[in-house]
Amino acid sequence: MTEPAIRLRSVSRRFGALQAVRDINFDVMHGERRAVLGPNGAGKTTLFNTICGDFPPTSGSIAFFGADITGLKPHQRTRLGIGRTYQTSLLFNGLTVLENLFIAVRGLRPNRFSFLRPRRGDEAVAKARNLAQRMRLDHLVDAEVVNLSHGQRRQLEIAMALAGDPRVLMLDEPAAGLSPGDRPELLRLLHDLPRTLTLILIEHDMDIALPAADIVTVMKDGEVIVEAPPDRIEGDPVVQSIYLGGGH
Repeated sequence: MTEPAIRLRSVSRRFGALQAVRDINFDVMHGERRAVLGPNGAGKTTLFNTICGDFPPTSGSIAFFGADITGLKPHQRTRLGIGRTYQTSLLFNGLTVLENLFIAVRGLRPNRFSFLRPRRGDEAVAKARNLAQRMRLDHLVDAEVVNLSHGQRRQLEIAMALAGDPRVLMLDEPAAGLSPGDRPELLRLLHDLPRTLTLILIEHDMDIALPAADIVTVMKDGEVIVEAPPDRIEGDPVVQSIYLGGGH
């Protein structure tokens, strides 16, 4: 595909007097793995929310595979093919893994408000089971979400974001709160995602972001200050000054 999956042009977002994101320009190509790094307060999540439609840009434009989506609502962007996770868990703790996945699949369909129990062989149930298998949760489909480990909850959140067969998957700090033992599994899951799917992830942990990314965008104070392949990021003096507290 010649058009980028995501194209940002002069995207800014202001909250009153606070300029949270300032004049962001970048392209994310189809199939690319893009990591957005930066310290707390850098504007990463605001940028994410701007792309997804939760906070429309104050100025600038956003294109999705060549189509201008700047004025679209979040649910319209979801239907076009943008899936995402959030920093804060939005899972249904009192339901099982399979029930959460079923709701995610059913919620994108015309009959999503139906209260009828699914029939044997229901397509949405079959898809929910397939998602559980893809995220290595098939052995936990009958487990209540409240009993899952933190790493398993993160896997379920990614599976639910995949329910709509997105063309672009956006993960907001997927490694947040994970134990050291859970991190290799997360990286394996990210590497196993097909290259037909474009991946954008926010992280502040370079040990997760760099192995998962083709290109890294580093933000500070709402602006992009470095953009480079992972092998050039760790040694970049500007990035080191941010992460080691030297300022910029």
